[in-house]
Amino acid sequence: MSETQSVTPGDEAGQRGAPDLAATARWLESKYGFVSNLAQTMAHSPGALVPWLDLENYCRYQSDLTERQRLIIILIAVRDVHYCWPHYRPLAGTVGLSEDQISLIRQGRVPQDIAEVEQVVCQIANEIVAGRRVPQAMYEDIVKLLPPRQIVDIAILASFYLAMGALSTGLCVEVETPETLRLEQVHHKKAIGLA
Repeated sequence: MSETQSVTPGDEAGQRGAPDLAATARWLESKYGFVSNLAQTMAHSPGALVPWLDLENYCRYQSDLTERQRLIIILIAVRDVHYCWPHYRPLAGTVGLSEDQISLIRQGRVPQDIAEVEQVVCQIANEIVAGRRVPQAMYEDIVKLLPPRQIVDIAILASFYLAMGALSTGLCVEVETPETLRLEQVHHKKAIGLA
């Protein structure tokens, strides 16, 4: 690995001038096996890119939620986002979501044939993504099923992917080629132990 690849883009964040986009792309590819168009766009602000990727890593792999709960929340948050849906929709099958369940989630509805705790996850995420407060009666039911950390993780995850959708939409980020999307799927499956 070259010296350029071992230095993260954030290491140079204090420097003025244009970021080295080629070096950042090499770093991203060495770290993840692919370079997303959103990451390439964010590379223009290297001081933001690394913390963003760190938060995404927490949301995707370290929050105190199951992989299925995480993916349900992500699908809720990105259901109307041109850039994000093709990234996360294909992963729904890896956690056992049916086509009908995915369709209901995309419509903003709660599938009734999923576990009760998953229905609660859907309800919380739907409220957060809509920019509404979780109703008190719903919250009282939620705390009977989920500890505070999981409730906060649901909110963080929904908020992060809502922000990702706003960022990719606002900056007109185009969906990657099928090959890049395939490489991303391989990375995800490895990260959750399916490959």
